[in-house]
Amino acid sequence: MPYLDVALPVPLNQIFTYFHENADIPLSQGMRLLVPFGRRKMVGIVTKIHDQKPDIEIKKIETILDDQSHLSPSFLEWLDWASRYYFYPLGETLHTALPSSFYKPVSLKTLQQKKTRPRLTPPYPWHDKELTLTSPQQKILETLLKKKSENQNVLLHGITGSGKTEIYLELIETVLKEGKQVLFLVPEIGLTPQIEARFEKRFSGQMGLYHSELTENQKLSIWFQTHQEKLKLVVGTRSALFLPFQNLGLIVIDEEHDTSYKQEERFCYHARDLALVRAKMEKAFVVMGSATPSFESYINALNGKYALLHLKERPTGAKLPQIDIVDMNAEKRQANNPMLLSRKLLESIGVTLQKKEQTLILLNKRGFARTVLCNECGKTVGCPNCSVNLVLHKQNKKLLCHYCNYQDELPQTCPACKAPRLTWLGFGTETVENELTACFPKARIARLDRDTTKKRGSLVHILNDLKNHKIDILVGTQMLAKGHDIPNVTLVGILGTDSGLGLPDFRASERNFQLITQVAGRSGRAEKNGFVILQSFNPNHDSILLACQHDFENFFKKESLLRRELGYPPYGRMAMIRFSTNQAKKMDAFLSQLHMHLKTLPLKPATILGPAPSPLEKIKGQHRVHLLIKAPQAMTLHQAIAKVENLLQKMGPSGLKWAIDVDPLAML
Repeated sequence: MPYLDVALPVPLNQIFTYFHENADIPLSQGMRLLVPFGRRKMVGIVTKIHDQKPDIEIKKIETILDDQSHLSPSFLEWLDWASRYYFYPLGETLHTALPSSFYKPVSLKTLQQKKTRPRLTPPYPWHDKELTLTSPQQKILETLLKKKSENQNVLLHGITGSGKTEIYLELIETVLKEGKQVLFLVPEIGLTPQIEARFEKRFSGQMGLYHSELTENQKLSIWFQTHQEKLKLVVGTRSALFLPFQNLGLIVIDEEHDTSYKQEERFCYHARDLALVRAKMEKAFVVMGSATPSFESYINALNGKYALLHLKERPTGAKLPQIDIVDMNAEKRQANNPMLLSRKLLESIGVTLQKKEQTLILLNKRGFARTVLCNECGKTVGCPNCSVNLVLHKQNKKLLCHYCNYQDELPQTCPACKAPRLTWLGFGTETVENELTACFPKARIARLDRDTTKKRGSLVHILNDLKNHKIDILVGTQMLAKGHDIPNVTLVGILGTDSGLGLPDFRASERNFQLITQVAGRSGRAEKNGFVILQSFNPNHDSILLACQHDFENFFKKESLLRRELGYPPYGRMAMIRFSTNQAKKMDAFLSQLHMHLKTLPLKPATILGPAPSPLEKIKGQHRVHLLIKAPQAMTLHQAIAKVENLLQKMGPSGLKWAIDVDPLAML
């Protein structure tokens, strides 16, 4: 009688064993079964078939849903590795990786018959001009092909506008001719329209697009077409990594530094790192590209784990834009200027408009005012669910929380003391848009942030209008920095990026450097020279000065000295355990016990910081505490995590949730 180990989508770190009476029916790893689980019936995935009867009483399976497995052994092995590395239950890992329809008790043949509506996203304009590789690009391509034959992955450090995408296209074409499949990862949906337009022109009929805005049926269609090798090329965000490629030859990770590749909730995986592991298991080649590589990838390349290639020229011959810093402390003193925009930036925008060229203005804050303050009692209007202030969005006359989406009407009096003396402090993209409209009433001004891109297709509409020069000035958040290629953009204004330098996050300087470099790179990408004006209240910070000099190498060296001294990544490994509950007293009682127990754990050479309240102590009604585990190597880190996890399981705190994040990026 065969016994079956089955992974179920439940938050328990174990596999469940069932038996099957009919040994004549062939079963294989990866098949879906309907099995009893408590009083319910659930769909699970077979992970192992054996003849060892467990010591406990086990149940019989209900139904075999498919006549064959659609999950390859290497795919399952990879997800099993991911489950163990990220300390996340295998059943839940599979549930994240597979389409949600797979957990319905119907056959895959039934799922394949579901009809899919065509996507109605408007086309993104792309020029028809044929591009040929320059000599530096051709040398990079030849080196990539050489490294591919040597089975060595590559980190391509190319300046903004250096033509990395055209090199990728040539490489992809070579791999497709070998009969292999290709996965092209982008960090966010905002990049997919222009990539799709460019790739569809080159690989018409061979490619598919995969991201979170697709319907479930559209995702299923892409999943089955990938499995059947009808799709040779898939462009997608991080979830596309879980598609069932049967003959994977190449993974390209564009903008590999981007934090969007990291899943921050539940299964906290990093798509870049998982892609490297999958490629190793399936003998595929990986190319990572960025103008501002993550420190983790860059140190791996310097240590020889990847080949490091540099592309330091733009194919058009254009130079990197000049970046001028405006010291806003001096601006406020000398000009007594109450406006958000400096005199120099306003003058430059006027000149750009006269030349019929376009401007981008970056401010990484949504809304109109960041705080509503009472001048009488000094209190601010906060979110009842989170330890943050509500943000005024003037366009819809609402106060909004950017964490839990709570909203309220703008009060006429102070909620605390009822005084009518309310004032608005801080600024956001709405404020800048209003100020620009007042200064340049004839200019066509638009805004690109989460508020203006809620409707399906709205993002593409805005990018289309920018590309077709129906917009003169576009104000936006970091969405502006995501690799957009608009030839007529010659001026970029950068506001308020230094506010992030005060966050309790050791990566704050690195992220500031990346953001400045990326958004500055949107300027002057064609024949016209680009110019950038960066407004700052902290103009002498290394991340600002070196970004303005386009000097990644020296910034890396300076920042690395601090990281190495403190043992922070990439010179050490880290994990975060986050605790949350809606009962503050229960959290306090648990923490006092945890402090005592942690002192008894033999964790060296790993060290523990905390537990301590998170910088954002309350989010969505949940009181939050975090615990950091630091170790010099991955092995010692995992050993320490396992000991702490075992302790937490024994303590079994009721009414309190906890989750493990290995290699965390979010420190707040």
